[in-house]
Amino acid sequence: MFDTFESRLIVEGYIVPETALRIGTGRVAAISGTELPVLRDNLGKPYVPGSSFKGALRSYLEALVRGMAPIGADLKYVVCDPNSDDKADLCLNADQMKALKEQYENDDAGLAQAVADGSCLVCQTFGSPWLASFVRVRDLSVADGEWFGQFQVRDGVAIDRDKGTVSEGRLYDYEVVPAGTRFKLHIVAENLALWQRGLLWLGLRALERGDVALGGFTSRGLGWIRLENRTVRLLEGARALLDLISGADAGREISNEEAKAWAGAFHAEMRRKGGQDA
Repeated sequence: MFDTFESRLIVEGYIVPETALRIGTGRVAAISGTELPVLRDNLGKPYVPGSSFKGALRSYLEALVRGMAPIGADLKYVVCDPNSDDKADLCLNADQMKALKEQYENDDAGLAQAVADGSCLVCQTFGSPWLASFVRVRDLSVADGEWFGQFQVRDGVAIDRDKGTVSEGRLYDYEVVPAGTRFKLHIVAENLALWQRGLLWLGLRALERGDVALGGFTSRGLGWIRLENRTVRLLEGARALLDLISGADAGREISNEEAKAWAGAFHAEMRRKGGQDA
């Protein structure tokens, strides 16, 4: 799956919070002006870890695919529940993986294919304990020349869940990045099948609509983001990769019409994986 370069999909654009954004570091004891500061880089600017963004995108797609799955589909092979404590909710659990390793003891290629076949569509694309992810996201830094230290501090209060009232002595404050702060997005995905491109495309469209929430305190309305100025380029074959490395123009930009075909391929694969197509 990864030993030979076939294609690379490059997504670039800007992530813009429509409401204040909080990617926190947890409570700190040092004097910092707030109990709960946001994550900063070595220059003191806020940034979004690529893993945090990827996790938010994956969570959205898991919910979306679960709702899109055909009635009667074997759901765990379409989209499993990686947070469940029940092995039955996982597309491929540790016991099954152990059995596959024993079965394909001297056949690495066969084992890789068996693991892919036994994994749900989201795990196949975004990774699992047994599969490397096809999708990589760089840390999102603030757009060049657009940051002037404009953090905001807000007040919060802890609630006693049993009493449903304010916990005594539990006032605190927390730091956020203001709405409108632009972060640079760069996603690279290699050797995607057409249906995997379709799954990623559904995520990009959701980001453009502002349907994805990122970071902490989203239940309070924070972290709703939108993708702007998005471009998607596709590089196919070794020559295109050499052009990219050498600094020449490489790949071609993908149109919405072509991407719709990818989405159609994902829909077909979802039906097949769920046992709805013969």
